[in-house]
Amino acid sequence: MNRTSIGFFVGLVGLTVPVLAGADQPTPEPKPIVIDQAPPELRDVTSRLWTVVFSPDGKTLAVTAGWNNPREPGELVLWDVATRQTRLIWRQEATIRTAAFSGDGKLLAIGDFAGATRLLDPGTGKTILTLPRHAKLVNSVAFTPDDKTLVTGSFDETIKLWDVASGKEQHGMSLPDEGIVKVAITSDSRMLAAVSWPGKAHVWDLTRREELHVLQASQGRPGSTQIAEAVAFAPDGKSLVTGSWDTTLRLWDAATGKPVRDLVGHDAPVQSAAFSPDGKTLASGDADGTVMLFNIATGQRIAALKAHTDRCFGLAFSPDGKHLATAAWDRMVKIWDMGTREPIATLDRQKR
Repeated sequence: MNRTSIGFFVGLVGLTVPVLAGADQPTPEPKPIVIDQAPPELRDVTSRLWTVVFSPDGKTLAVTAGWNNPREPGELVLWDVATRQTRLIWRQEATIRTAAFSGDGKLLAIGDFAGATRLLDPGTGKTILTLPRHAKLVNSVAFTPDDKTLVTGSFDETIKLWDVASGKEQHGMSLPDEGIVKVAITSDSRMLAAVSWPGKAHVWDLTRREELHVLQASQGRPGSTQIAEAVAFAPDGKSLVTGSWDTTLRLWDAATGKPVRDLVGHDAPVQSAAFSPDGKTLASGDADGTVMLFNIATGQRIAALKAHTDRCFGLAFSPDGKHLATAAWDRMVKIWDMGTREPIATLDRQKR
């Protein structure tokens, strides 16, 4: 099997270049666009990884990174999926926690630990719009399918809906004593879901701005494992999944709010979940770096992949469903072939 391993580091001198096996002479890698606003003392620090997301056309992979204790720079790195070459690097002081492409691929939203949300041009890295700050870090961003609204979820216990064209707040929901970790929207824009640190999941009718369900996604102990970290709607919007620190991965009926089944197998906190585009497979990542694949129709576990050596927060299926991208705190990104369930590329973040 042909595998590609790419080492890279971000710094003043740029990135290492991949060497293609069998080539007489390596093709020079085009220099990526670099927008570096990180403090000088952080420019040689390698950051742990958070979100990974494919562009709608499947040609670009976006990865976010950073941490605050010890300090690590916030990063957004865009990769060309076909060539495995870095196209753009955005660096700043605050950790970039989350990212989402608009449905047309013309905008990329990022949210950071400083409470800032920005809309970028993914081709140039230019900031198109900066939204008013949340009071605390922004954990999750998501566009509605028509690209007219951006939803942000924050540890300031609020979810806000923003007009993408003007940057004005359209609507806000407050969840007292619940730090928002992840938001998700159905493909028809009818429903919005969010999970929080007290281990709850909320589901709203997005058109009427009415709450439909409050679900207990975690049965863990308050203050420790009573944290819900993952939420995702199935492509048809009929079900959603939640994942929590008590290792529970649960499928729910979106219309009734009733549990359908638990997907059993994780022995560590569940920190990410994603449905395949055809809705038949669910991928989930945990704090041990294990990625599991489940058959949604039966609840059967298909595979357990030892993908990473640390927390796996980043999971994304390619638009055609043939590949799965994973990103973790071990500072590595992997692209998996869903047919063989083997990695076909490893993007390895190396220190200088």
